[in-house]
Amino acid sequence: MTGLDTAAALQAVDDHFDEFVAELQELCRIRSRRQEADQMQRAAEFIAGSLRRWGGSAEVLPWEHSHPYVLGEFAGGEKRLLHFNHYDVEVEPSGDDADAISPPYAAEIRDGKLFARGVADDKGALMSRIYAAAAWKLSGQEPPVTSVFIEEGKQMLHSPGLGSFVAAHAEALRADAALWENSWLDDEGRLLLKLSEKGILYLRLSVRTLNRELTSQNTAILPAATHRLVHALACLVGPDGEVRVPGFADDVRPPTGAEREMLLDLSFPGEFLRQRAGVSRFIGDLSDAEAGAAVRVEPTITIGAVEGGDQRDDVTLGIPATASAKVEVRLIAGQDPSDVLEKITAHLRASGFGDVEVHEMARSRPNMTPADDPWVELVADAARRTYGTEPVIEPYTIWIGNQGVLEGTPIVGVGVSRADAGIDGPNEYIRLDDFRAGIKHVIEVMAAMAR
Repeated sequence: MTGLDTAAALQAVDDHFDEFVAELQELCRIRSRRQEADQMQRAAEFIAGSLRRWGGSAEVLPWEHSHPYVLGEFAGGEKRLLHFNHYDVEVEPSGDDADAISPPYAAEIRDGKLFARGVADDKGALMSRIYAAAAWKLSGQEPPVTSVFIEEGKQMLHSPGLGSFVAAHAEALRADAALWENSWLDDEGRLLLKLSEKGILYLRLSVRTLNRELTSQNTAILPAATHRLVHALACLVGPDGEVRVPGFADDVRPPTGAEREMLLDLSFPGEFLRQRAGVSRFIGDLSDAEAGAAVRVEPTITIGAVEGGDQRDDVTLGIPATASAKVEVRLIAGQDPSDVLEKITAHLRASGFGDVEVHEMARSRPNMTPADDPWVELVADAARRTYGTEPVIEPYTIWIGNQGVLEGTPIVGVGVSRADAGIDGPNEYIRLDDFRAGIKHVIEVMAAMAR
């Protein structure tokens, strides 16, 4: 585009910043908890109204297995930039609300910080994208790119409706690149650029060995479901978490040499984590740097829960007839949930546990944008101009998510909060200066993308 005046768009952010903050406060006062459908609907309508108010278009679309999606657009240049965010807040906060310095939905400003449940995850980032597109119009210009917005209201963590929604609206969501919602700034004010999300395969394993529970005097001659289940689980994962499924990690995309260096350079709160967990060492005596890489690049199987038999706090004499376990599989870029599920079920059969029923509860596909993708450098260079610091690139992350529904689109996660923002705690916040900078960063991204 010719005659693009980025400085004018950046100035529009300063000129209208108080209006932006006031509207963000209004959104944060909506208690958009997943179990409160009326509040979720209200939040979706508010966001759609904001998109229209600032010059875009928007629809609120009910969808299966989800609260309503907001699908919006700011028409502009030929290049298309997709913004993915969510407007739900966590069902339950961590920590004690008695420690709160203000009510969770009051959206109060104290010492340059806006405190509200969900403001860091993810309402602040969500609104910053809308205001970045609006700033071009407020400065009297056509936006240099067309911005497409998908705002999700999750009913469940794994977003079971997202895949079908994206497939049904593929043309509207068509984009050259995407900005995701899952990031923040570190303590030094450096923006973290997150390039991946893990996938998940969540299973329930069930065993029945008897028609009914019988007295344990028959243990010598009748099979207990609990015995059978624990041995089935033991063939999947060892005492220290090592995965015993043949070929489980064969398709994991290994880090390049440059990406490995990036991983080892990332800070990892090893001492904090050991103290919190009450352990003196990590498995394998990994250093903090090695541990920080391992939690990002190693696929895992976690036995999340085991149930069977009479759990009353009393002496009970019985052979459990049924037993079940929840099994969480975290997948790394390159792995396919269907392939991994087949390997698990095949290994159970080969190990003599073909009678174990495997029920899939949830899945999402892992995704990764290579660190040397040009989109990563464009977003990083825009961050240098905005923040005056070198951004930190995180090629693999610890987070599970749903980026896999946009496989083939380069994605970078950016945000407006801090690592210590108290996400889902009683004092979640964002700094207003970070909110302003986040809007301006997206403006710089748009300008660079158009050029």
